[in-house]
Parts: sequence; structure tokens; C-alpha cells
Amino acid sequence: MYDETADAFRAFQPVTVPDSRLDSPLASEEAALDVGTNNLVACTTTTGQQLLYEGRDLFEEFRETTEQIAHYQSLLDDQRKSSNRIDRLYRKRTNRRDYAQDALVRDLVERLHDESVSTLYVGDIKDVLSTHWSPVVNEKTHNFWAFSRFIDRLESVCEEYGITVEEESEAWTSQECPECGEREETVRHRDSLTCPCGFEGHADLVASESFLRRQNNAVGSMARPVYLKWNNHEWREDHSSPSIAVETTANEEYTDQSTASSGNIAHGDSDD
Repeated sequence: MYDETADAFRAFQPVTVPDSRLDSPLASEEAALDVGTNNLVACTTTTGQQLLYEGRDLFEEFRETTEQIAHYQSLLDDQRKSSNRIDRLYRKRTNRRDYAQDALVRDLVERLHDESVSTLYVGDIKDVLSTHWSPVVNEKTHNFWAFSRFIDRLESVCEEYGITVEEESEAWTSQECPECGEREETVRHRDSLTCPCGFEGHADLVASESFLRRQNNAVGSMARPVYLKWNNHEWREDHSSPSIAVETTANEEYTDQSTASSGNIAHGDSDD
């Protein structure tokens, strides 16, 4: 078929997925996801595996394209709302995000299958607030990271691998100290979660582990996390772990400043 916006012909090939993956039942291992924007996915399994998919570079590319769109929109005549160039930039921005998102889901589910995970828990966000204190957070949650699309894709690929996806409440998981259970006095700054009891850890990995422990008490000790970054083609392991250095100030906000009822920021589902 011909794509007028991209000025290109596109072909679509249907593929039949074999049932061989479902021939042998998976073991009863479980996993839980903390889905965000700076780090797109943090995952913890009952086998002690932890995975972190970093999203900052992807968001910066998204913002650069958004700025290009705004620039060309400012050059339009008053009577015009768009142009072929602007339409192509919108398409490029969406396709690039979707490609990375689909590759993430495939990589994640294959790793979970290798760990014999049969049940995957994701956060139920039906009651999460939709407004935030920061325009950047709003841009990330409502435009960049299409949460509903991600969940739909995740459920589809998990079904292919025989993994059940269940939505559960993840309230307070991003703020709860795993050492003492404190919620109100913990402080989140960038990727770090600290507690007056002396605990300091990676906030998103802590959240995914706490979320999993609520569903399953038989979670073992954690292995060294696997950090993954997008190279515009695939997700590759990055052996330089991200810093969680804390830079608190006198005006530091507590981690429940966005949505105290849920413990996590809201997730947008825009196709752009």
C-alpha cells in the first residue's frame, strides 16, 4: 500500500506464530513491573533477577522532534494547520517510539520466559491522577510513554509465551522503604530513594521489588541488576550502572508530591 505522508510503499506480511513455546508449562515463578518514563521499565522476578530499561535518551529524541514540529508550525500561514513535513515528523516521532516500545516488550518477555515466569504483575492505574506539578512530567506521561498501548502490546506478547498478566494496585511502592516500611519520610530524588533509617537504593527497582513482594512473599535475594539501553535498533546490556547519587536541598520534596493515593505518576496513552 502507498503511504502518502511518508511518500513510500509499504508491505505487510502476516506471520504464524508456532505453539512450541506453550508445549511445556512454565514453572510458577512470578515478576512485577514498575513502568515509568525516565526508566521505562523496572522489573523484579521471584528468582532474584532485576531488569532496568533506561528511557532518557529516547525521551530527548522525542523532545527534539517535538521542537522541530513546533518550529515548522510557527512558520505556517494562519490558514494552514499542518504540512507534509510536519506530518512526516509526527509519523517519525510516533514510529520511533513504538519501535523501541515493541522491542522492549519482546526483549523483556523473552527474558521472563527464560526465567520460567508464568505470572506478571503490572500496576492498575485506573485511579491515578492525570495532572502533575511539572510540564516535563506531563509531556512524558501524556505524549511520550503511551501506557495503554504498552500494556496492550505486553499482554499480546505474554500470551504468545504463555505468561499471564495481572493488574494489581501498586500504591506507595515508589515511596515505601524496603528496610523499615516508612512511607511519609522517604525522599525520592531522580533515581534515588532514601529513608531516615539509612536505606538508599534505586527507586524504580525498589518499587518493582516491593510490588512483587506484596503479591508473593517467597521472593529470594536479589542478584546484580541488569541495565539496558536503546541503541536505535535493540536493547543492549549496559555494564555501567546508573548513578543514584542523592543531591538533596533544603526545599526537597517528598516522593508523594505527584499522586499520594497511588504512589506513582500517571501514564498517558497518546499515540503521538
